[in-house]
Amino acid sequence: MTTRTVSEQRAVAGEPLLTTLAGVAELAQVSRPVASMWRKRFSSGDDAFPSAVTQVGGVDAFDALEVAEWLERTDHGNNPEVKGDAAAQAAPADLSFSDPGAVAEIEALVALSTQVGALGTLTAAALRNAVAEADPHDDLMRREVEAHADRGAPWLDYVDRLIDAAYSAPAALTLIAKRSTGDRLSAGSAGRLAPDAIALVVETVRALADPDVAVTLDAQDVALSTAVAHAVGDDATLSVPAAADARRVRRQALAEGLWLVDADDAAASRSVTVARVPAHRDDDIATMLRAVDDVVLTLRDEDAAVVIGPARALTDALTPADDQVRSDVLRTGRVRGVARLAPGLVDSAPREALALWVLGAPMGQVPIAERFTVVADLTDTVFTPAARADLVSDVVASMGSAREVRAHAFRFARFARTATLLARGGSLVATTQATAAPAKQSAHETTASLAARIDAAADAVRADLTPVPVAPTASPSPSPASVADLIRDGHLRMVAGTRLDPDVLGDDGLVVVTASDLDRPAAIGDHRVDQLAFATQHPSATLTRPGDVIFRTSPSAAAWVDGDGSKVVAYPARILRITAGDAGGLVPEVVAVDIPGQAFGPGAWKRWTLRRVAPHAIAPLRQALAAIAAARSDLQTRAARVDEYADLIVAGVTSGAVSMIDSTTAAVAASEQ
Repeated sequence: MTTRTVSEQRAVAGEPLLTTLAGVAELAQVSRPVASMWRKRFSSGDDAFPSAVTQVGGVDAFDALEVAEWLERTDHGNNPEVKGDAAAQAAPADLSFSDPGAVAEIEALVALSTQVGALGTLTAAALRNAVAEADPHDDLMRREVEAHADRGAPWLDYVDRLIDAAYSAPAALTLIAKRSTGDRLSAGSAGRLAPDAIALVVETVRALADPDVAVTLDAQDVALSTAVAHAVGDDATLSVPAAADARRVRRQALAEGLWLVDADDAAASRSVTVARVPAHRDDDIATMLRAVDDVVLTLRDEDAAVVIGPARALTDALTPADDQVRSDVLRTGRVRGVARLAPGLVDSAPREALALWVLGAPMGQVPIAERFTVVADLTDTVFTPAARADLVSDVVASMGSAREVRAHAFRFARFARTATLLARGGSLVATTQATAAPAKQSAHETTASLAARIDAAADAVRADLTPVPVAPTASPSPSPASVADLIRDGHLRMVAGTRLDPDVLGDDGLVVVTASDLDRPAAIGDHRVDQLAFATQHPSATLTRPGDVIFRTSPSAAAWVDGDGSKVVAYPARILRITAGDAGGLVPEVVAVDIPGQAFGPGAWKRWTLRRVAPHAIAPLRQALAAIAAARSDLQTRAARVDEYADLIVAGVTSGAVSMIDSTTAAVAASEQ
């Protein structure tokens, strides 16, 4: 990267590039409050922080190059390439990343630069000639570049510097998409897919793709289409739907060096189509289903398709009119696999649950009435890489013959007759929730069995801890109760978490427990907040008390018991606090065990059912669980020491630092002396 002085860059660029304090923080790689502090602390003197040059949308804007030079000169921030990176967090005064037209022009200019090189030296006329030669049929950028030329081509130098700051044209396009407010929360269900959702589609397409397959990419989702294109490799023929307006996908493909052919020219023995619905934030369910139907109509018998979209359209119960549209698609017999996924896979719609459809040829040599669809409900499943791989295995297996499908050991999926799905209506995956109930036992048989099993388990762990003395009893424990009833009866309280600005988190101060920490309690303590700053900003916030159960409801139900207290719980995590003088049989450790696996989502916690114990058993049960936890921690520590010993032995022998002595040989040699 070539770095010029501010005066040299100003001579080239003319008008300054502007950035806000938030952009300054990003540029310097510090938190937002730090940038504000610099401005106040160094407001005067020989080397003052640069003054704002204007306001954009009512917010102070600074000359990004002046700020970058100040950061470098005063050695502030954590970015050694601050001057070269200035353009990445700045923009010309007349460029708004919330304007779709302006964003399209910038993207088109970046794409053109991959064909003609630097744009800064081009005149408006030369720019028109260059884009006419690079995109004669206006497939991806000609109209946008010509519109920019008509305005005098004011952003050419900025585009060069943006690509320089991002290190490549593809990275510059990604940066533009990230900064575009139209690609964020306002996108709703059409917003960015989370990496796990993209990985699911990519792995499914890769499992379905044969050598020399033709892959039709989604026309609207740039990140998804690019990921799929890279995953299938150079052997696949890539295209976008013939009638689709896929200009952004085409621009990204050009920048990435991916070759897209016309859909009509994508001749191959077999094709796999990737489709994402909705294409636009305002698309209703009927529009989404018609888009899926259009995909079905393009498929030949040997073709396949992968569709991802909202579960409210693809799997959940519908109105009669929408259900008729979906039923028409199901009647084709091409919907071979259906999976409902957990919420949290769309950045701009975190409560939106997605669903996956796998389409293929109707099941051959099977009467229509006997055809079946493989359905799976992963609503309550944590979407780990292993779970994703098993789901891909299940849905791909659904594409085989009836015999092949029945031979597969499904983890998530179940068989459902397509005719039954059509006749029943409602949710397509409801059948997966019906499982065989175990035979009921009498209360006497249950308690006797548990007492015997406790005795056997005590013998098995006697070497590691002192077993807890127990005796069979006929006294029943209080019945389980819902959280709502327990709160109503005064046994429990829900305490809301504190809405913390992520920028205030640091390495010192009060321990902060976040919702994501509940997946890995060992990480609790990594996030902290200054105690004085916290008290100033949140004077009425509540810290935890010993025995509080910290919980979350999304993306899955999870909980952890705080044994020490005095922690900050960051929203959306919350606290269930058992009433000290009237616990109602609740034990914190039991509550934390009962929460995972229950329903999740907004308000689901009120319906959770918690087990209870007799009041006299609360204290001894907690003592026993504490002793078991201490023994478990000790065993883990000892196991870690053994692992370290093994690692050191291997390192010593393999490096030649030590040699191993055969103890048997050494003993024989000693006896012979």
